[in-house]
Amino acid sequence: MDSGFRRNDNLCFDRAPIHKAWLMLPRKTARVLLLDGQDRLLLVRMHDPDVGDASGKVLPHAYWVTIGGEMEPGEDIATTAKREVEEETGLANALIGPPVWTTEHVLCVHGKKRLMQETFVLARTETTDLDHSGWTELERAVIHDMKWWTLDELTRTGDRIFPSSLVQHLPALISGDIPASPVAIAP
Repeated sequence: MDSGFRRNDNLCFDRAPIHKAWLMLPRKTARVLLLDGQDRLLLVRMHDPDVGDASGKVLPHAYWVTIGGEMEPGEDIATTAKREVEEETGLANALIGPPVWTTEHVLCVHGKKRLMQETFVLARTETTDLDHSGWTELERAVIHDMKWWTLDELTRTGDRIFPSSLVQHLPALISGDIPASPVAIAP
């Protein structure tokens, strides 16, 4: 008897093809484009062996992402963004700005496909000294580094950065071109 489940070689279970994303559990997240007074962007270098692409394939090497995380019940995007900045950086004084980008994609998290619904907010801080004491046990295990990047460094790096279209869209934000409503970008 066919259960309707398929298993790929990387243990990502699935009831439906990716194009039927409405069957997946959504994971709404706030991602933060945190810029300092020199317009450097804070990114996190991480690698989580329990997170893969839609097929379940895990990247073999660490990659860079913006800070942020999943919305908790009752939170809006701004509240989640502020909480994540404080937890991941210790910066309680960051000014949380408007949502500027959105992206949606599928990841395999702990063997289950999740529809990632990410909203990116712009934020500013003058403080660049980071405090990791608020990290969870999981964050301590998967985060390898945090770094303030100049736009020039981002355009020249060979490292993998997510979202993959970050370097394409960031210059407009740095120059003050803030969209009236969030722009859909490539993950």
